Amino acid sequence: MTNNQHGALPGKNKLAAAKPRPAVKKAASSRKALRGGMLRMTAISVCVQLVLVGLALVVYALFHHVLPRDLQSENVVIGRPTALATSVAVTDTGVPALTGNASPASAETPAPRDTSQANVIPEVRVGTATENYTPDMEERVGSFAVKYADKFTLGEVASWTEDGVRRYMSPNLNISVSVHRVDEATSSGTHTSTVYVTDFYIRDITCLRSALANDRFGQGQYEWVSSMAERSGAIVAINDDFAGMRKNGVVIRDGLLYRKEHSTFDACAINWDGTMVTYASKEWKTDMLVKNNAYQAWSFGPELLDSNGQPLKSFNATNAVKKSNPRTAIGYFEPGHYCFVTVDGRSSESRGLTFSGLAAFMSELGCVQAYNLDGGESTSLWWQGDIINVPSDGGRKVSDAVCLIDGVLQ
Repeated sequence: MTNNQHGALPGKNKLAAAKPRPAVKKAASSRKALRGGMLRMTAISVCVQLVLVGLALVVYALFHHVLPRDLQSENVVIGRPTALATSVAVTDTGVPALTGNASPASAETPAPRDTSQANVIPEVRVGTATENYTPDMEERVGSFAVKYADKFTLGEVASWTEDGVRRYMSPNLNISVSVHRVDEATSSGTHTSTVYVTDFYIRDITCLRSALANDRFGQGQYEWVSSMAERSGAIVAINDDFAGMRKNGVVIRDGLLYRKEHSTFDACAINWDGTMVTYASKEWKTDMLVKNNAYQAWSFGPELLDSNGQPLKSFNATNAVKKSNPRTAIGYFEPGHYCFVTVDGRSSESRGLTFSGLAAFMSELGCVQAYNLDGGESTSLWWQGDIINVPSDGGRKVSDAVCLIDGVLQ
């Protein structure tokens, strides 16, 4: 018998010695289970927190952007000033000099709209300085009856299309809507857009009015531009600056201050005397706008032209917004003479304009001031019963609109 006959082989003894004891196995298994349990608890905790954050965001969005919520208006009335901003030359007979013409006093109550003459060029009589003149016409700040009398009729209301241009004339309004195809060279190539230019003269500043969604100022109050235009009796309407989506930024509508909080956006004001001024974000304060007798004021932007009517080189906006998009803008030629510019976008037919392209186009029109309003899916142009542009993705409801009304408020 060998020495190992009654004992285990040396190799087997070593393997046996290397095997862990049951107690060690149990401890390792417990530690592994503990780590697994902790990981599961951490994962569950993270999921619960994400769900809670999601619910909080949903609740915030509901109360701040979806559920209608009236906002407290400042209720500060900025009335029509009584003093003239500019003087008017008057002859010895009390009639304005022939440097301006007057439309009739009867234009205060316009005739019903007449669209039966569409596509037929009507014969209309325009005003002169001596016809039906009343002294109060130009004594009132914001009246352009004398200045643009030859732009308004002596009582007729006519709507027609001439060489593809939609036209409307009455004792209070002179409007033309033309459609243009505009090419813009960008870093990604040259793109073409459809652009609508609504050029208009108004007899009085109160022919340019605002409409609020559901006739209320607040967050979550949204309505189609077409619905607001119809209810307001507008001839033309465009979307506004979507003030109801934000909690700050000045809001002045039809001479009433709704919100005074400052914002980082550029601002634009049309004053009671008809002047329009745009401001960089650091140049304006609400008190200043009120002191300057603002009739309308928006906080969105950016402003598009410099003080010489030339396109700005940089814009107060993010890079994503600066790119080609549907646009809505308002341009200013002189008191009582303005334009709306509506740009279709985000389609193969019409790419949309960059801010540089929009600014260049506004300058080419001859605007001395120009301001960008809300765009994208909001961009809408209403003309006598129909949206005539092609809103992106079918458009969307907004919180406000700018309207041209055939009537003068005293």
